[in-house]
Amino acid sequence: MKLCIYVSQVSRTIIDNKLFEYATITVILTNSATLINENPSEEPAAEMKLVENVFLVLYTVEMCLKILGMGLLLDKGAYLRSFWGILDFTIVMSAYFTMF
Repeated sequence: MKLCIYVSQVSRTIIDNKLFEYATITVILTNSATLINENPSEEPAAEMKLVENVFLVLYTVEMCLKILGMGLLLDKGAYLRSFWGILDFTIVMSAYFTMF
């Protein structure tokens, strides 16, 4: 139980840090820039698939840290109690769904 509390506190400290917010925005902007260069009618190159997987890992880490730090659903400020949390969760899960 103490480990769960410690993990939650560490996660909360990370997500409350301004550097985490800046890193998240940088990842989103970089991902958007790579999407601009994609042609949806062509199969992505192997390098682009790798880049997409890297972004998926980064988004997954962000989502997990927020869930661990804020709670998933039951807490007052939980991750899935905000529109943006629901949107993030849906996007990340749909990316995994399309992989499988």
